[in-house]
Amino acid sequence: MIEKYILIYLFVTLAFSYIVAFYLRSRFPEADEEHRLQDLHKIKLLQHTKVQKILAKASLYKNNRIMATLFIFLFNMAIPVLGYIFTLWLTWYLTHVKYEKKVISTNILNLDTFKNTFMKIERTFGEGSMINLLNNSYVPKAKKLRALAALAATPSPASLAIIKQTLSSSDDEIRLYGYSILNNLEKKINSKINKNLQFIQEKTLDKKSKEDKKQIANAAMNLAFSYWELVYMELSHESLKNNFLNSSINYIEAAKEFFIKYIEKLSAELETLKKDPLQKKQLHIIEEELQEAYEKLSHLYTLMGRIFLYKKMYEQAQAEFTIAKELLFEDSTHIIPYLAEIYFSIKKYSIAKSILNQHSSLRFNARFYPVIKQWERQSA
Repeated sequence: MIEKYILIYLFVTLAFSYIVAFYLRSRFPEADEEHRLQDLHKIKLLQHTKVQKILAKASLYKNNRIMATLFIFLFNMAIPVLGYIFTLWLTWYLTHVKYEKKVISTNILNLDTFKNTFMKIERTFGEGSMINLLNNSYVPKAKKLRALAALAATPSPASLAIIKQTLSSSDDEIRLYGYSILNNLEKKINSKINKNLQFIQEKTLDKKSKEDKKQIANAAMNLAFSYWELVYMELSHESLKNNFLNSSINYIEAAKEFFIKYIEKLSAELETLKKDPLQKKQLHIIEEELQEAYEKLSHLYTLMGRIFLYKKMYEQAQAEFTIAKELLFEDSTHIIPYLAEIYFSIKKYSIAKSILNQHSSLRFNARFYPVIKQWERQSA
């Protein structure tokens, strides 16, 4: 009787093992012959005992239904009844479990060491890691000097702010080079100011002709831009900024007064010459002079607008930029960003966005292209 139950248990266990192995074949897909031969070759190269090699070889047949049936059969025979429960749970688990995909270490790159081996990069005004490069004690001096030379070649408020940080450097050569760059730039602007002041003084003492008045106006315009440059480049002391801005405004007004009257005079001459068909050559000269005068007057209004924008006098700045835009015969795209900045500062973002979108030519300006793309993302 007992032998009968044992035979029934053996038959049921064998059938159960075959069915389980059938469902588990999706969990262990069959390998092709090429990969099987490669695995066998790897096992032969293993420096293990004979028993370990046999076990490793048997593991290659985990995708074989016969081997899987045999394993499950032996397992359930070793653990009667309880083996069925465990096998059912294991079958359910193997057919439903999902593993997180992980990249196997290939010993090519160790990503964990990147944060220690790569220099930290920060951007303030588009200068990348220049500040860190100049302040890093491990960077060769020659590379720091080349970086300073590159910054000096394209002076701007951002580049000069970086150069100023080298004034506290522990390296005497770096500190002196940074100081000489700032000093030379300041001397260059001051020399331009002194030259124009001297020119105005000499011309004022003499009897002023029409050409002298024009030259004085041009010198006043140069002075206005020079004083503004000292403030804009942050080369002036804080206590002198207001004086320089006021000086710039005074020279702008003086130059404006001349060019407005000069344009009126040229316009009257132009109307007279248009009536005489024999004066085509002179007419062309007057037209060129008039266009040049309009451009210079536009530059003066633009500069005044930038000063008002610097002082956060947005209404006055808007008025100056609008007039500057209307005075130009050609493209006035360079004035548009200032108007957009005014509307952005007073939180009228929709107007700033529409101004930038209306002038597609700004997309071809490398400095403003990222700004245009950013506003496009905001509207998307």
